[in-house]
Amino acid sequence: MKKVSILNHVIGPVMRGPSSSHTAGPWRIGRMAANLLEAPPDRAVFTFHPSSSLAVCFRDQGSDLAFAAGLLGRPLTDPDFPRILSLAPGHGLDIRFEKAPFPEADHPNSSLLRLSGGGKELTIHSRSTGGGSFEIASVNGCPADITGESFILILEGQGEDDLLHAAATVEACGWETSVRRGPGGPVLFGKSSAPLPESARETISRNGLHFNYAEPVMLPMPGSPLFSDVPGLLSLAADTGWSLGRAALASEASLLGVPEKDLMDEMERRLDIMLTAVRRGLAGDFSSMKLLAPMAERMLNSEKEGAMFTGGPHARAAIRSMAALHVCSSGGVVCAAPTGGAAGVLPGVAATLAEDFGIAGERLLLSLWAAGAVGYLHDLKSTFAAEVAGCQVEIGAAGAMAAAAVAEAAGGTARQGCDAAATVFQNVMGSVCDLVQGVVEIPCHSRNAALASQAFLCADLVLGGYENPVPLDETIDAVDRVGRMLPEELRCTSRGGLALCPSALALPRLDTGTH
Repeated sequence: MKKVSILNHVIGPVMRGPSSSHTAGPWRIGRMAANLLEAPPDRAVFTFHPSSSLAVCFRDQGSDLAFAAGLLGRPLTDPDFPRILSLAPGHGLDIRFEKAPFPEADHPNSSLLRLSGGGKELTIHSRSTGGGSFEIASVNGCPADITGESFILILEGQGEDDLLHAAATVEACGWETSVRRGPGGPVLFGKSSAPLPESARETISRNGLHFNYAEPVMLPMPGSPLFSDVPGLLSLAADTGWSLGRAALASEASLLGVPEKDLMDEMERRLDIMLTAVRRGLAGDFSSMKLLAPMAERMLNSEKEGAMFTGGPHARAAIRSMAALHVCSSGGVVCAAPTGGAAGVLPGVAATLAEDFGIAGERLLLSLWAAGAVGYLHDLKSTFAAEVAGCQVEIGAAGAMAAAAVAEAAGGTARQGCDAAATVFQNVMGSVCDLVQGVVEIPCHSRNAALASQAFLCADLVLGGYENPVPLDETIDAVDRVGRMLPEELRCTSRGGLALCPSALALPRLDTGTH
């Protein structure tokens, strides 16, 4: 069964905008590829299928920068990130990007990487699967299932008996192994949440066997979660008296093998990044966006002056979400929640809970864990990739998560949090991803704003007595089915919807001065 961690896959990673699928995922792919190479890379050629989302967006959304930074071991938050391609030759790396069909292309964010360095060569087929998650599907033509949370060993080019002896050494250390068929013969594939002891690696090397060994790029998941579906969550909450956020925190601690206090500290760090993005967006402290001029500060001032007809917390949450997305869209540092394109919703809601309602400390952090629970349940059954299932699984998912956060902050039960989330999903089901000019700005800003406001609305409906008729797990199933029915023109390719409107196509680019 698919393993999901709230900190690995839902509230996080901490990243640069504008898109987690196109920056955080590629960065992790590049980093994992360099780890597998076990040498400084000197040449990298990335191939994108011409009909893929990556082929459309890789320059405008910074995928080229992210792949390069990952290969070079530079963090996404590095101040030099925007000019990493110009720095690559100084690090001995020749990196190129091309558009061409390749038989392995099976996902809108598939890429084929031919990587060399230190006398070694690797060919890696990968997919960026949404929210910063990824999968390396093959290495040198051999099937692989590398998702970044495990230590990895790949041993190829030897006789099967040698592989079986190596497998016995690795399995004695608690590793999972399998012998797979690659183009050149059998390949030993091993993985574990714990590192392979140096003594085991020396034993394999003494037998004359060469292998690739790589460390994870995310938090290992050695344990098991306390729930893996909505009924299990609600049963756990009923048995323990825990809220949604408390149940999510305990489950994450069990999964990661990390004390709850440490997890709360990490969530507080991510909350600070969210609130900082809101503050920076309102202050105009960010680089230029590509299509939109900043507007959040002006809108908040208008609300304070009474220029809005209703105003209030709902409007302020919407404006604050736009502020955070200003930072994301300009390539600033944000926390994906659950994606970069949706990185305004939860920060806008969290800032409003803090500033308008005085919610702070553990109570505010548990509201984020409640949001994480909903995202976790969604990711187990579906995807956060608009390339696969439309805007409903990015900004829609963020709104559902934020509704659970509001219910948690208000003292609601786990069931109320799930029902509030389900209600949001039901309202946005079928929403398409039609980003204008391939840029994560229009209609992403207004949708982030609308879902931040709707999070409060749907939480209020449920807290006030609305009885949700279709539970969260069934709603997620429906959302996933509907999303996969959408044509590719409406799934992050900028080939349908608002993206084809004459006014949208005519918008000038603020970063280049072109149309």
